[in-house]
Amino acid sequence: MEKLKYAVHAYAWTGSWSNKTLNLIDRAKKLGFDYIEIPLMEIDLVDAVKIKRHAEDAGIALLTSTACSMEDDITGESATARKKGVIYLKKCVKATAEMGATVFTGVVYSAIGRKIGSMPDEKYWERSAAGLKEAAKYARDLGVTIGLEPINRYESFLVNTCDQALKLRKMIDEPNIAIHLDAYHMNIEETDFYNPTKKAAPCLCHYHLSESHRGIPGTGTVDWKGIYKALGEANYTGVVGMESFAEVSKAMQSATCIWRQLAPSSNELLTEGLRFLKTLEKKYYKKRQ
Repeated sequence: MEKLKYAVHAYAWTGSWSNKTLNLIDRAKKLGFDYIEIPLMEIDLVDAVKIKRHAEDAGIALLTSTACSMEDDITGESATARKKGVIYLKKCVKATAEMGATVFTGVVYSAIGRKIGSMPDEKYWERSAAGLKEAAKYARDLGVTIGLEPINRYESFLVNTCDQALKLRKMIDEPNIAIHLDAYHMNIEETDFYNPTKKAAPCLCHYHLSESHRGIPGTGTVDWKGIYKALGEANYTGVVGMESFAEVSKAMQSATCIWRQLAPSSNELLTEGLRFLKTLEKKYYKKRQ
């Protein structure tokens, strides 16, 4: 009996979410996923009511994510920019709740791709914690958990590792702040996979089970044994998901930096990947069922 809930990111098929892509909810369900992750990067195109209705009809659950832009950066240099960032995070939380979802994650702590001229000092951490604390209080009233996703050094100057995410979580000091790990980024930044996973497990709300090259899980260098061993030992029963790409749109090309075909199609990548991951779950959760 499976304990984990498997999600797929809509970016597996599209680089822009709108009502034109609602059919992806049905596709995710057909491929055997329990959740579909809805991107909120273009929040004004997100019709929460229609998404909720479509997901309910399809019989699939939802979670959401984003990566904050330079215009919505709560670590920005001006108070106006930081305020705008908090407003954006609250809009994302509101949309998440209106969909009937309870988890909103991603690069919510600073702008993705932002680079600064030196090592980040405490002011950046303090700005991020202050903005997220306000967003978290708003989210708590709506029943939404906010997940912090560490990403690699080329995409974030602030939170690259599990330890850094845990540091920020402690600074925010709100009960509905959680951790969202991603194996692709961990492959660059962590010294192993087992220990960060075990450390984050008590406050984990999501886990992108992405291969080192973003292709089919099991065909790269990620230590899947270490991940599933840690998840099994912690008896984690939450959401894990695939954020992998085969059919990369022009809009996603520069964002993903994928310049070669990683699988014949997204459907094949996801089907093979899901089969591989569920096999690992059966092995490492066997003694705990």
